[in-house]
Amino acid sequence: MNTKRQTIWLVSMLSLMVVLSAYYLFTQDGKSPDLVTDGSQTEQKGDATEVAKGDNGIIINEVEHKAGDPKTDKQVIDQLESEGGAVASVFAEVQEKRQQQFNEQEDKILAAISNVQTNPEESTEAAKALNMLEEKREKLNGIESELMKQFHTAIVDDQNDRYKVVVESEKLDKAQAVGIIDLVMKTMDVKADQVTVQFVP
Repeated sequence: MNTKRQTIWLVSMLSLMVVLSAYYLFTQDGKSPDLVTDGSQTEQKGDATEVAKGDNGIIINEVEHKAGDPKTDKQVIDQLESEGGAVASVFAEVQEKRQQQFNEQEDKILAAISNVQTNPEESTEAAKALNMLEEKREKLNGIESELMKQFHTAIVDDQNDRYKVVVESEKLDKAQAVGIIDLVMKTMDVKADQVTVQFVP
């Protein structure tokens, strides 16, 4: 359970780092100070600066940096934030919802097992239900791992034995969708009408 939260936290932090990196890339100040560290004197000649005395004959050309339009930079940053944030939030939301459902079911089953007033048959049934829940979780994780070999991100949402598969892809052709549905049908032992596929660009 803790691993899932750490994964969500890590993905959130990485998304934040990408957004901040883009921000700093587009908002860097073009006026950086000229530093001469070897103590050589320089002689200004038009648009270029040459080292007057020095053993290696290094020539430094100054290029005037024209700052981009701040409005355009802001639009690019906003677009990056909205696209990256939207995709990450879709997957995080589905994963969190599924994890919450599993946790609730697991808590309910564990409460039934630990209840001393239940008879042994009910405890046995609850233990079987717990095993089935764990198997289902492992199968869903296996499907996601298999799909992540083909897509950047993939998640399976379980909605009362109906499965919605969401993958991150620019486009999804019919053959890929059929392959995904077939994988879920074989793994979860369900019919095709119980599986839907959605892609998020």
